[in-house]
Amino acid sequence: MLHPTDRDNDLAMITKVKSPEQMKCNNCGKEESVVELRYCGLKLCAGCYIRFFEKRVVRTIVENFYIEANDNICVGLSGGKDSMVALYLLNKFNNRTGRRARIFALTIDHGIDGYDEILMNNAKSLCQKIGIEQYVFSFKDEIGHTIDEIARIRPGLCNCGVFRRHVLNKKARDLGATKLATGHNLDDEAESVLMNFISGDVRRIMRGDGLVLDQKFVRRIKPLRRCPESEVLVYARLRFPDMDFALTCPYRGGVIRMDVKKMTDQLERSHPGIRFQILESSEKFRQALLGKSVIASEINECELCGEPTSRRICNSCQLRIEINGIVERFPKQIEADARASSVAGMS
Repeated sequence: MLHPTDRDNDLAMITKVKSPEQMKCNNCGKEESVVELRYCGLKLCAGCYIRFFEKRVVRTIVENFYIEANDNICVGLSGGKDSMVALYLLNKFNNRTGRRARIFALTIDHGIDGYDEILMNNAKSLCQKIGIEQYVFSFKDEIGHTIDEIARIRPGLCNCGVFRRHVLNKKARDLGATKLATGHNLDDEAESVLMNFISGDVRRIMRGDGLVLDQKFVRRIKPLRRCPESEVLVYARLRFPDMDFALTCPYRGGVIRMDVKKMTDQLERSHPGIRFQILESSEKFRQALLGKSVIASEINECELCGEPTSRRICNSCQLRIEINGIVERFPKQIEADARASSVAGMS
């Protein structure tokens, strides 16, 4: 039996079953179950669960035409569970259907001490194992600062998401990608839906998945968008038992998404499967707004870097302006904080 994390147990998605009858997989009826899916009443053994999970992802790939002939698909590979599973299954499906597309990985070194090293080892190991070409870039080279440095300059705020999206899109485009695959799971999608409603961002609601039409914007694909996070974790542990997926980014807290995540966790505990309903409801709402037609959002080019944005200056450049402005105003204090942090890490 797998040993789930506290959060898995809290969600009541993955549980130990205790009685002999409950321990049997209710699909094959032979092997011991390792996972319970409360929203559909299934208890599955390892083999049946892997087939169940892969079937769902394949359906998402096929229904959304994620892999087409002559595609160059770049997978944003962090080394975490979601991106590892996304790359593995996209490559598996591509191989099974005659290698119609070229698939390669793009990994970003954020510069988070004690965090990136483990994840980047995961990413490198998987690419070598399944024969995928991997490109590695760093925030230090592309942005001018590591995340650790930015956290000292601009403490208390999560900075990596804006820069990561900027670097992923630019480098994927430079490498000739026709599509950019990310590891966004069902939890991520449901949280984004709620955040868009909270902020009243009708344009994002209408845009949906992959509907930004601009030459500089590489189309996003999300093969795990209908897979709950806890189920991705189980699959990752079964497929990659020797890899470490227990890490949490030290700068993850303090953003509204974490509060929305707590809210959806509570809803899922009380109403299993509600994340599926949130995603489906958003699709229905979007179709009603669009009248079943695809629209292109108003996309401009950033006046500073030339990357696509809905504003005059993109979020990445705006954030860099703020960071550089802080550095210019308080250089001695930031240098002292950096030295203090370095000494603390050595003690």
